[in-house]
Amino acid sequence: MSFEDLHKGLKISWGGKVVVLIISLLVALVVWGVMKLGLQYRYVYHYNVELSSPMQGRVFKSVSQDPLTIRGSSSGFYLLRHKFYARKKGETLAFRADTSALRPMKGKEDAFFILSSQIKDKATEKLDGYLEIDEIVEDTLVFVFPKTYQKKVPVCLKADLSFKDQYMAFDRVSLNPDSVLINGEESVVKAIDSVFTEKITARSIRRSIQGEAGIEQIIGVQMSENKTVYHLTVGRYVGRSLTLPVEVKNLEEGARMILVPSSVTISFKEEFGRKRDISSQDFNAYVDYVQAASSASAKAKVKIDWVPEGVYELSIDPPFVDRVLMLPENVKQED
Repeated sequence: MSFEDLHKGLKISWGGKVVVLIISLLVALVVWGVMKLGLQYRYVYHYNVELSSPMQGRVFKSVSQDPLTIRGSSSGFYLLRHKFYARKKGETLAFRADTSALRPMKGKEDAFFILSSQIKDKATEKLDGYLEIDEIVEDTLVFVFPKTYQKKVPVCLKADLSFKDQYMAFDRVSLNPDSVLINGEESVVKAIDSVFTEKITARSIRRSIQGEAGIEQIIGVQMSENKTVYHLTVGRYVGRSLTLPVEVKNLEEGARMILVPSSVTISFKEEFGRKRDISSQDFNAYVDYVQAASSASAKAKVKIDWVPEGVYELSIDPPFVDRVLMLPENVKQED
């Protein structure tokens, strides 16, 4: 082996050891950093507080004029994150409060305060796993809720639903809440008649469904709620048809009315699995004498006086029948 070859081999060997040493130092530094950041540190934390409260005639949200100051302990990881947010706009905690918890401040228009003790439990819950609270420094937090134009509008569910064969919805979708308060500029709010949820989609439904749906936000408008809970009762049905005689109600004394045809067929969907099958005795088909007698077309509309529970989408065939009116003696018929 020549001297040059030996020199080259020693150089490569030394260079490899330097690389290994640098990598080892970096790994050790990372491990040390992770261990240090995993320790608990006491610190004074500052949070912006955004409070939501559906106050009548006022905006629904407000940020506290002063931050919420908490003494507590957290890991180094969370402490670094908190300091990062503090360099910007600060970390924000959002709470919802009953209007009864807010008290007006004397001498300050539109200003309200809430005791820190009333949100301590909520703060503890939100920061659980991140921060162990020792003490909340401020006794009160002050919020400004300016007056605004406000009104109440219904919530409309946007849905694309399909049902499995022989299954159907047994009622309309229920929403909770089914209406919200909205506020903003008067010209904007007055033009809004309802708000809509985000679209929910379901296919081949065969059982009742429920869930949460977010309410679509409108630019420049605040809403008292940002989501609603929906529920739809779904079940299996069977198709049924029955033939019913048609009677005349409110018949004038001494008068007669002949109906052609004298019976109709009703078709409906019946909830599957009922203890007792629905029969023709559960319905009463009729025409109203006063309405039929005044009909210029000599047609009478057939009605069902009531629909039993568990019956859906009922239809009548034919929906109108001909009527022949026979008035009492000495009374002239006027059509």
